Amino acid sequence: MMRGRCPPCYGQGKEKSESSEFMKKAIVDIDNTLWHFCDAFYEELRKINKNFPTPEHWTHWDIWEEFCTEADFYNAVNAVHLKQHHDNYVPYPEAKDFLINLKGNGFHITIASHRSPDYRRQTETWLEKHGLVYDELHLSYCKTELFTESTDVVVDDSPHVLEKAVHQGVRAMGLLFPWNREYANNGFLLFNSLNEILEHILNRDLDR
Repeated sequence: MMRGRCPPCYGQGKEKSESSEFMKKAIVDIDNTLWHFCDAFYEELRKINKNFPTPEHWTHWDIWEEFCTEADFYNAVNAVHLKQHHDNYVPYPEAKDFLINLKGNGFHITIASHRSPDYRRQTETWLEKHGLVYDELHLSYCKTELFTESTDVVVDDSPHVLEKAVHQGVRAMGLLFPWNREYANNGFLLFNSLNEILEHILNRDLDR
């Protein structure tokens, strides 16, 4: 669960291959898309304030403002990302096949996460450990800079990110959570699983 602001962008991805210019392009988030970040994040937030509500009560984007400072909030985010490669941080069961199937159906996959490039090593280790395939890895605080008219689909949990994709004319969808539910009619789609998202992407491609 991240705020919608975009500080100065930084972070570099893997170098693009020439063939990627001719492939369908998917931009896929990590936190609350490939794994259940919110539970690990909640454990860090409880260290700051034991009264912090559980994730099912995170029904608006800035709920944290009632319980901690902005600095505390981002320190908790960073604490999770620093430990991303630890064994107890596991992806959703369907995450591996989700990415394999996107790749197998001709998508160039950019994993784009709202996090500091300082955690690239931990992030790459986690992706490799769990067999999560991708073509490029983009770590920055402004992933929406990646959205262009050549982007086919964005998969993310942030309503602000999804709205930006819709504004760019990109198909946008993500997993349903308490913090994005109220935005569901803003032009993007929300699903209960990555399998449902994959089915929708591939079926739409067949209809084209």
